[in-house]
Amino acid sequence: MTSSSSSSIHTYLQSQLQQVSIGFHSLSSSPPELYKAYLLKFLDSYAYFSFSLVFTLFLSEDFGLSDVEAGTIYGAWGALITVFGLFTGTIIDKLGVAKCLRIGFILSFVTRVMLFMCTSKFVLLFCTLVSLPLANCLGIPVLTIGLRRYTNNENRGFAFGVFYVVMNVGALIAGPLVDMLTRYYNNNGGGSEEGADMNDAAGDYVDDATTTMAEAWTMTSNRGIILSGVIANFVAVFVAFSVREIKVDSNAHVPSATEDDDMGNGSSIVDDDDSLMADSPNSKTKKTVSTFQPIQGDTLNILSETTKTPNFRRFLLVVLLTLNVRMIFRHLDGTLPKYMIREFGENTPKGAVYSINPALIIILVPIITAATSSVDPLVMIHYGTYVSALSVFFLVVSTSLPSCILFVITLSIGEAIWSPRLYDYTTTVAPEGREGTYMALSSAPLFLAKLPVGVISGVLLQKYCPETLEEGEERHSKT
Repeated sequence: MTSSSSSSIHTYLQSQLQQVSIGFHSLSSSPPELYKAYLLKFLDSYAYFSFSLVFTLFLSEDFGLSDVEAGTIYGAWGALITVFGLFTGTIIDKLGVAKCLRIGFILSFVTRVMLFMCTSKFVLLFCTLVSLPLANCLGIPVLTIGLRRYTNNENRGFAFGVFYVVMNVGALIAGPLVDMLTRYYNNNGGGSEEGADMNDAAGDYVDDATTTMAEAWTMTSNRGIILSGVIANFVAVFVAFSVREIKVDSNAHVPSATEDDDMGNGSSIVDDDDSLMADSPNSKTKKTVSTFQPIQGDTLNILSETTKTPNFRRFLLVVLLTLNVRMIFRHLDGTLPKYMIREFGENTPKGAVYSINPALIIILVPIITAATSSVDPLVMIHYGTYVSALSVFFLVVSTSLPSCILFVITLSIGEAIWSPRLYDYTTTVAPEGREGTYMALSSAPLFLAKLPVGVISGVLLQKYCPETLEEGEERHSKT
């Protein structure tokens, strides 16, 4: 490599780091609610991803369900998040961010405690098909709406990039912890073999849901991971109760680092009209924050109003076009863990391979969002989805651990390009006060994709990568 090319690379990296620094500086005088939203996102993401990674394993190992049964429940969980989200989106618009966060995290906490303790299939199905999807749809879109209201036009794009990184920090921690607990229980005889046999005499799992019980509650690696999510949710409940219902003036100016040097220290002001100046003692600018009043309206009228707007129809087309790519992401936790265990052994580092995705997102998203903040979101979505779609061909070529790693790496690079900009695009086209409805509908493809993925995953695993093999039988995972 020549000295000139090395200098060019150094200059480019320095420029990108400067852009990232400017981006973080633009958030420095944001209200405390922005940082609380980041903390809540981290806690919620850890609980969600750790459970998602072992969900189908939990159903099969602890409750003895087949691949198809476990996949169907996994798919139904995601689909019901979408169904409930269509209605709770309008409720979010009416109740506001703060109230919905409190309701959502309390419900999530109670549900995860029930999942950790349950031995009844009835309780299992109630938690996974009713209370957990309801809690999820009150948490996933609400924090994104909050982020829009806690930022302004100048720093919103970067704030969403950081938000996406925070989500992936939770996922990054989940992966190694899953591996650690799996190895611990496998090596100490604390696996859930009894769970695999407890249903031998049972009939259809739905028909027997009200009567079938586990023989005894057993602490397994899967339950240990669920317990860690309970702890994360417990902390999140307390944080949620400290969040105020506010919004930042979208046109508030965030000074550059150069302007910073020429300005004096700001101060915090609260007037009689509940208008706030959200500055830290060392902030260099005043950013107006005011109490936000949710727009009231009938649920059906809100949905009717939203679906009739041209912006919404364009928005719906964009999210539907991402559906196939989103289905690939759902195979990361719906299919890949079982596939890796069956092909490479029970102690295979499935969590570590899974964690490659959030690790790359953490590194790439701030750089890509800072470098492409002026590029139209639709352009980034267009090219990023192409990259993600190419990832699956590595698994077609070879059934090996390196192929799994290359699959996750390529999928992650594409995700870093397009996924944060979809968040940005969604909140940009949504009218103020109707973000909840838009966010609920934007999440629909992600979770609607789970229903077919869950069923397809179960069928394909059972046919081409079964847990047990007859004498002379081989797996055909590349198919």
